[in-house]
Amino acid sequence: MLKDKKAFIFYFLMSLILTDFGNQIKKISYLYNFDNPLFSIVHVNNTGGAFSLFQNHSTILAVFGIIILIFLIYYTIRHVKFSDKLVLLSLTLFSSGVLGNVIERLKYGYVIDYIKLNFIDFPIFNMFDIMICTGCFLYIIFILFFQKEKNENNS
Repeated sequence: MLKDKKAFIFYFLMSLILTDFGNQIKKISYLYNFDNPLFSIVHVNNTGGAFSLFQNHSTILAVFGIIILIFLIYYTIRHVKFSDKLVLLSLTLFSSGVLGNVIERLKYGYVIDYIKLNFIDFPIFNMFDIMICTGCFLYIIFILFFQKEKNENNS
């Protein structure tokens, strides 16, 4: 059932470490008042999802996040090898971001967003959102540029 034990251990441990890293960044953001032309540190309690979708539905979003985590763990166990570095990194980042946001939703009933871009009108976000977006971006890069090559090598 387990495709690659080393890959899963890496995925699991790094997901936990990156989730803790995201929490530490949030704590540091409370210590410093930061404002410059690029970005500011502010604190907003967000009960919605991306771009404030599903506002005031944190429980539904937390359950959805848990379902996504279960799927990601299953996918990693069944399909990911340690040699699939880009896939492993993308799934780890994505899982860390989802886990961090789920923990905050279950703990507080909302997600704490604190990074505000000053050079563009954009929603305030947090480190977990960056992890989710980066993980998705890396997986898309894998699909667009490396999936075909991997399938050809396996044939």
